[in-house]
Amino acid sequence: MIKNILSLVLSLMPLCGAQGDPAWQIVDTQYPTRELVISGYNVMDFGAIADAVTDCTPAFQAALNKMANHGGGTVFAPEGAYAFRGRLNIPPSVTLRGEWLEPTTQSKQFKGTVLVVYTDAGDADAPPFISVDTSAGVKDLTIWYPEQSARSPVPYPFTLEQSGQDNATFENLTLVNPYQGIRIGPGTNELHYLHNIYGTPLKVGISYDSTTDIGRLEEINFSPYYWLGSGLPRLPSATNLRDWLRLNAVGIHMLRSDWEYVDRVNVEGYNIGFRVTEGARGAANAQFRRLILRDCEIALSVDKTNPFGMVFTQCYLQANRQAILLSPEFESAVLFSECIIAGERALESKGNGVVLMEQCTVENGDIEMTKGSLSMIGGSLESARSTIKIGAEVSGALFAGVELAGGRRSILNQAGKSIVQFSEERIELESIPRFPDHDERTYKPGSNGFTVVAPKGKQDMTSDIQAAMDTIASGGGGTVFLPGGNYTLSGNLNIPSGVELRGIHDVPHHTMGGGSILHIYPTTEAATITLQSKSGLRGLSFHYPDQDMDNLQQTPFLLQGQGSDLYIINVNVANAYQILDLMSYRCDKHFVDYLSGAPIKTGIAVGGGSRDGVIRNVQFNPHYARRPARGNPLFAPARFETLWDYQKEELIAFIVGHTENQFFYQNFVYGCLYGMHFIEESGGSPRNCIIHGHGTDGGKVGVFFESGSEHITMINSELVAMSTTNKVAIKLGSEFNATTVLIGSLIWGNPDYLAVVDGGVLKIQNLHATRHGNGILANGGKIEARNLNFLSGKGYHAEERGGEALLESVVTQGALRIDGSNAPALSIER
Repeated sequence: MIKNILSLVLSLMPLCGAQGDPAWQIVDTQYPTRELVISGYNVMDFGAIADAVTDCTPAFQAALNKMANHGGGTVFAPEGAYAFRGRLNIPPSVTLRGEWLEPTTQSKQFKGTVLVVYTDAGDADAPPFISVDTSAGVKDLTIWYPEQSARSPVPYPFTLEQSGQDNATFENLTLVNPYQGIRIGPGTNELHYLHNIYGTPLKVGISYDSTTDIGRLEEINFSPYYWLGSGLPRLPSATNLRDWLRLNAVGIHMLRSDWEYVDRVNVEGYNIGFRVTEGARGAANAQFRRLILRDCEIALSVDKTNPFGMVFTQCYLQANRQAILLSPEFESAVLFSECIIAGERALESKGNGVVLMEQCTVENGDIEMTKGSLSMIGGSLESARSTIKIGAEVSGALFAGVELAGGRRSILNQAGKSIVQFSEERIELESIPRFPDHDERTYKPGSNGFTVVAPKGKQDMTSDIQAAMDTIASGGGGTVFLPGGNYTLSGNLNIPSGVELRGIHDVPHHTMGGGSILHIYPTTEAATITLQSKSGLRGLSFHYPDQDMDNLQQTPFLLQGQGSDLYIINVNVANAYQILDLMSYRCDKHFVDYLSGAPIKTGIAVGGGSRDGVIRNVQFNPHYARRPARGNPLFAPARFETLWDYQKEELIAFIVGHTENQFFYQNFVYGCLYGMHFIEESGGSPRNCIIHGHGTDGGKVGVFFESGSEHITMINSELVAMSTTNKVAIKLGSEFNATTVLIGSLIWGNPDYLAVVDGGVLKIQNLHATRHGNGILANGGKIEARNLNFLSGKGYHAEERGGEALLESVVTQGALRIDGSNAPALSIER
């Protein structure tokens, strides 16, 4: 395989160019990409030789440093095998990018850019091979250790590490056989993004700790088959490799991480698939979807979480020993919805925490509860040989509508009759709706037209940029590229169809990373930038130099969509009053991915009859306004408390109106009046709206369903009400006459009420409330709440004041307190 790469790279190798200013160009890649690759430097021009022998460390580092000196951007490494005997540092706002072909079930042989690593063999504690700084990334690479052995593995340090504070991206990577894969922390860090990673790590695949703002893991795949099927020299024997992994390896190790998002993670054949322990600065809370752990000795091991707990939906957990192991330290709550579980012991819980299971299938294996509480609703134990062992110290076990293949004799109760409660009555439960994967779409301009518009500091660039976009559009479309620097915008821009306006960031980035910064000085009431059908915005940053929280300017929307198939990807907005308007015009099939910033009044408004839109990985936090681009005199950092206090009373992060098949995925806001606000507009309301993984932190109202007439489903929600007065996690207005369903919810903060319902129907399945105020208040409408855990012993749990509240399968700390509602048939008072 290495010989094939060498012959190919010789035919593709460019003539060495100058090492002066970046030669911005579209790279003609050999393998498919989801966006155009635009680079400023090629490592070949700095002396890199892709012969798998010559040390390329100096050449690569020189190219990366040169790129950083010019404001950031992408350094490209063509297909080939590059040897390394030293370490690399990716500077702030620089991306190292190569050629990569995703391993598939049909072929795991690697093609593309291969980094051949000899660095620090035998020293597991040495610094990592590649350190990734703030707003930087590595993409489209394969990393291989040619001297590694499965019979007697050679210790190496971590291959990759986040070294900066905010935003490090690891995307489209194959880690063939590292001893240790990717490390985040234990130094303070935020906003890691790991996406499309494959390989066979031998000791630990990913380890992260001390993450204080949301990290994201999407499409991670670890299995012995990636090394075995690589086609590379010195392949191990399958027996040696599998035996080593089963005895020694951990797929992913999570320590302290606040609000971690995990989706589509697959670990196969490891000792522990996913491990959760306390970190250097505390423990984690997190949410998981489609966590697939199979053929591991222990699939999921949880020692400790923070009090806010963890939620798992649609996961497959299969192990040779324990599918789920909760240690004696476990004292919080874990929630499982629509999961499939199998192992010698499907669940072994030794701690005093609470386990909630909703519509889960235990294919085989026993459930063993030594302490704590268990509540299961719906679902089944498929094997007549499976048993449920309730230890003498268990505080309660509820089974409502659970199908037991072995009947009630499957329950082995050592705790007394009153501890185990059972109901065979069938429960009508909502199922998680199907929604497609959405991050595999390709977003490119209409053609390969390309032009560069250089910054001119404080000179107004409106006409220069618009003229460049119009020229590109007249030729069939293409990219208008803005290198790193300051751009003044005192007018309005319109991005024509088929045109992409693009900056230097190929990855999610923070304000402090600088980059291609457009400084906005609004002069009209119209949106500053409009996007037409099939146009795009990518890799840019925006800032309002004259915005002042002591003299607030109520400026128009920064961005406005005016057509279908538009896209906004990896865009940062430091301090806009209003960011994105997708409501004034119908914008079918819009796609927004990792839009970040600190909106003051409105984050994103979507409606206007738009259909089939996707808004994903949006990150709103005051720190985007508080932490300016380093050394940039145009930034005056906003005072955190002043901004946050205003946002908690005024900001609406997401307004959702007349839409159909709108999908929100893993979006987050810190500090707001409403995290999500559902309204009726343009003669309609949200129809078939699905929200997965929404997070409201530090908000007055987590989600507000003010009005509407259509079904809305929220999965894996984390809602934290913290403000002055009238703090509510979930609110349904009197004009709301539809049904909203929340499955797998974590509630905390300091709410006055967990939920207030004035109209419509609220259905809750699987909820853990660290604090609940006075619980669920039914002023009107109807509430159906099933499988709930209330951690606090203070306040009411449910009140009826004109509405109806039905609670089933409830776990409380102390006495259950209800006012006017029927007591649940099954409950645990701990």
